[in-house]
Amino acid sequence: MKKSFIASIIVTLFVFAGSLQAQKQLYFGLAGTGLSSVITNQNNYGLPFEMDYAVTFGGSGNVNVGFDFNKNLGLKLEIGFAKLGQKYADTRMENDTNYKYARNIKLNYLQIPLMFKYQSNGEVARFYFMVGPQFNFLLSAKQVYTKQDLSYDDYITVANKPVKIGEETITDRFNSFHVMARFDLGVDIHVATNLFLNVGLTMAYGLTDINATDWQNPLKNTDYDYNPSHNIYGGVNFGINYMLPIGGK
Repeated sequence: MKKSFIASIIVTLFVFAGSLQAQKQLYFGLAGTGLSSVITNQNNYGLPFEMDYAVTFGGSGNVNVGFDFNKNLGLKLEIGFAKLGQKYADTRMENDTNYKYARNIKLNYLQIPLMFKYQSNGEVARFYFMVGPQFNFLLSAKQVYTKQDLSYDDYITVANKPVKIGEETITDRFNSFHVMARFDLGVDIHVATNLFLNVGLTMAYGLTDINATDWQNPLKNTDYDYNPSHNIYGGVNFGINYMLPIGGK
């Protein structure tokens, strides 16, 4: 599914670019992003409280291809890898004893955003913004879940099977695919003939729930008001790109 999805997007982009090649330019690049991520509406699998959120850092890298229809409008496709997730930490009083809880969720995704690009005029620097859908394919999900610095080994029943809450590999607890809305803002800096750098901000918000169906209300509480969990992140990206002019600017 992933391979056919990627291939179809690339073919579509190049066919569209080919039909407009009398106009402008094609470019290829590499980019990386330092980011901070959040998972909204935490799912604690049976704990009767939510833990405090902690700042969580991640990163991503991609290869990309773009096509400018004219001086101001274009499309950009990226294929990359991203590390998202969320850290939590809390202390709770239980039976006159303070218990320290900590949890670190690590989500690895294959990301494929397809964005529409608008850029300003300029010979050296061109400001841009981009917006579009980002398709996220879950590669793996892991966690470190502790109580008093020891693995949290309590069990709950999910889909009629006993499951350890603090299990390290938790890929099955999340949906394998979800969609995000992506927005980028920055500047392209032309440093040599056919070569430019880009520096900017990137933001993305998950439009669909990341929790797998069986884990949306694992205890089947009838009075439980479930709220979907969404990935959100923002960061700073850097990239280098090589242009192939195929029409006059």
